Amino acid sequence: MPARLPLGDPQMRQDLHRIRAAGRILGVENPFFRSHDGIAGAETSIAGRTLLNVVSYDYLGLNGDPRVLAAAEAAMRRYGTSVSASRLVSGERPVHRELEAALAELHGTEDSIAMVSGHATNVTVVGHLVGAGDAVVYDALVHNSVLQGAALSGAQRVPFAHNDMAALERALQSLRPQARRVLVVVEGHYSIDGDVPDLPVLAGIVRRHGGWLMVDEAHSVGVLGATGRGVAEHSGVDPGVVDIWMGTLSKTLCGCGGYIAGSHDLVEYLRCSAPGFLYSVGMAPPWPPPPPRRSGSCGPSRGGWKSCTRTLCYSCGKRRRPG
Repeated sequence: MPARLPLGDPQMRQDLHRIRAAGRILGVENPFFRSHDGIAGAETSIAGRTLLNVVSYDYLGLNGDPRVLAAAEAAMRRYGTSVSASRLVSGERPVHRELEAALAELHGTEDSIAMVSGHATNVTVVGHLVGAGDAVVYDALVHNSVLQGAALSGAQRVPFAHNDMAALERALQSLRPQARRVLVVVEGHYSIDGDVPDLPVLAGIVRRHGGWLMVDEAHSVGVLGATGRGVAEHSGVDPGVVDIWMGTLSKTLCGCGGYIAGSHDLVEYLRCSAPGFLYSVGMAPPWPPPPPRRSGSCGPSRGGWKSCTRTLCYSCGKRRRPG
């Protein structure tokens, strides 16, 4: 019987082996996959030690908020812990459409669709909306999920230098004559570098070349804009300049999943044909409590939905003690 080669990338396996060996030689413990003892906010506990936490995406401190916990518990008691099927078949629940209506309102769009994973949302949506003969043009620092979706699509893949609008213009000028359709994908807020795109200029370039614009708002919602509505509010532009708004439910909104907000036509097309939605179980009932519609203890914030966090109120700017 012939020997079987291990599945996966051989180079990746060698790299992992070398990294682990170097760690053992140097006496450096693996810093990844550390188990947190409880809710991880501005402070966290690992193996009984209280530590500052600078790698949490719980931007408004809502994870563990009594209102969120109560909403999740009420959803579980009414609908159970799982919907047990795709929403197309028998997994649709009122909380799904309530969430989607709230997300559409948040982004100023006609409709939205929520899926079980942020990463899978980008993979299935990018992979489904374009194909052979098309092109996906993306910022060089865009998230891995966009790259995976672009690869899945079979479209031509063209990165441009981070936040370089002149480079984007050149890419579109060279592509547009032969590409059937061009989808441009950027992030609204790059979490590692902390910078944002020049959205008015970006949108103008994409429109001028007849392209479609998709903006990943995973790290923008709750962080950018006077009421936390993301990079459009931060930039002072109409959300309609962007064709596809993508976001995640696992960061500011302290749940799990991803979503697309845009025109009713786009959302209906995805709802009826996107594989990652159509053939996936619907979101578990505890995950999608709608974003609060009113401000919390800091008072009104121009119609926004934010409330004071345990560390910093993004509506009133008052800093608070962790815990």
